[in-house]
Amino acid sequence: MSNTDQIKIFLSMFVMNLPTLIVCLAAAVVLLMNWRQGSTGSVWALLGFGLALVLCVVIPIGQTLLQQWVFQGGQQATRMWAFSTFAVVNSVLHAVVYAFLLVAVFAGRSKPDARNSAAMPPVAGA
Repeated sequence: MSNTDQIKIFLSMFVMNLPTLIVCLAAAVVLLMNWRQGSTGSVWALLGFGLALVLCVVIPIGQTLLQQWVFQGGQQATRMWAFSTFAVVNSVLHAVVYAFLLVAVFAGRSKPDARNSAAMPPVAGA
């Protein structure tokens, strides 16, 4: 596998992650610009989007290097486990991204006071 082939593989995988990369960059900019107004959820959101941003670059690099390693030499059959392992790690890291974003949604919210919520009139149209 030549360097040109590796670059083509990396770029094709990187382009697939480009929309996610753009959203993560935009989210990070918005979070940092509104940092003083944000709650503790902002930290968790920045962690989630930051990890997703890192994965957009690291995963294509890792996949390219992994393909080079597996397909070089005559040990392809014994190295195929690496693709499954890489996929599982990738999936776990994406689950961590979603967990950070879920925590960001609920972080910093105050718990409703049971006494006040019972005394409040119902919202019209609800």
